[in-house]
Amino acid sequence: MKRKKMKLMAEINITPFTDVVLVLLVIFMVTTPLIIQSGIKVKLPKTTTADIEEGRNVMLTIDREGYVYMESKKIDLTSLKSKLSEKAAYNPESSLIISGDAEVRYDYVIKVLDVAKQAGFKRFALATEIKKQ
Repeated sequence: MKRKKMKLMAEINITPFTDVVLVLLVIFMVTTPLIIQSGIKVKLPKTTTADIEEGRNVMLTIDREGYVYMESKKIDLTSLKSKLSEKAAYNPESSLIISGDAEVRYDYVIKVLDVAKQAGFKRFALATEIKKQ
């Protein structure tokens, strides 16, 4: 009887690993835009028309209690002016987009707009949702 000599295979098959990495890449590519959006839940007012602003914009969110959030961080009106001044100095052509809850008091929005004007912003937009017809 002849005995075959067994050789050890020293290679690692990376094909399954590559498949898993590509699937994870696709998942991250799909979910990243959702993560970047503001984590503060506000119910935006609804409109039948909407304009889309392009470029480097500064996003502010005002929740129904009147708290202001900049880049998902709660901020008071006194420090808001200095932060907005920095943003306006960095990019003078940027727009300030305010996402205010539909039930927020009107004077809170006006206060934020006033602070933004004092900080040097000249272009403003109010975020809305398109109304389903």
